[in-house]
Amino acid sequence: MLIFRETSIAGGLVLLVWAGSFLRPLPAQERQPPFAPGEKLRYAVQWRLIPAGEAELSIGQESSPGWWKAVAKAHSLGYVSNLYKVEDEYTAVFRNPTFCSVGIRKQINEGDRHREVNIEFDLRRRLALLWNRDVTGETPTRQEQFPIPECVHDILSALYFIRTQPFEVGRSFEFPLNDGGRTISVRVEVQALEEVQTEIGKVQAFRVEPDVFSGQLFNRKGRLFVWFSNDPQRLPVQLRAQIGIGTIIASLASVEHEAPVP
Repeated sequence: MLIFRETSIAGGLVLLVWAGSFLRPLPAQERQPPFAPGEKLRYAVQWRLIPAGEAELSIGQESSPGWWKAVAKAHSLGYVSNLYKVEDEYTAVFRNPTFCSVGIRKQINEGDRHREVNIEFDLRRRLALLWNRDVTGETPTRQEQFPIPECVHDILSALYFIRTQPFEVGRSFEFPLNDGGRTISVRVEVQALEEVQTEIGKVQAFRVEPDVFSGQLFNRKGRLFVWFSNDPQRLPVQLRAQIGIGTIIASLASVEHEAPVP
């Protein structure tokens, strides 16, 4: 599925982060997270207005206290799947309440591309350790390491960190992101508060634009917009990527919460 080669909706649900007029982020520990373990978000994905696939984003707690575990899945559907089949799954583990990542694992199956990618963040040595294996064995495994700051986000922990931040139209903020290469400082602009149509109905949401194209996270030209609900949950209700192959839209289709234990 072309859409996933460019922005990988499984991980691209997230490439959302991000100084002219700085709005200093509040430390995550000072704010109650707008989500809880068991939250599951499902998205309908369109490419050039054609149903293209589905994506799912869930959050839980690791077995050890003080850790979050996020899982993003994506698969193609119908006509687009016949052109370019996708079955992707990303799993990230990060600290609670700082959202500093300790690593992300990617299982990528896109067309004839089948890879396992692990990025481990060694916070003691301040290194990102990349392990990139071609499942088909056609290319050698790539292992590299890159310097990182004391706290760094992967593409999934970044999304949850963003949800904890205060939004104000006209302001911007940034933070460090690493996706298996050099660490970049990604800037996000809060551009507008507007009504957006989603699969679950009309929602008042903040439109933000992260600076992830033109040599930041992606080398190609494009624009990415994400809408976060204007309520305590700060749900990412829609993602719109404008890239060379056309416009891709991921719209929130359902929200599930874990039932409280009696």
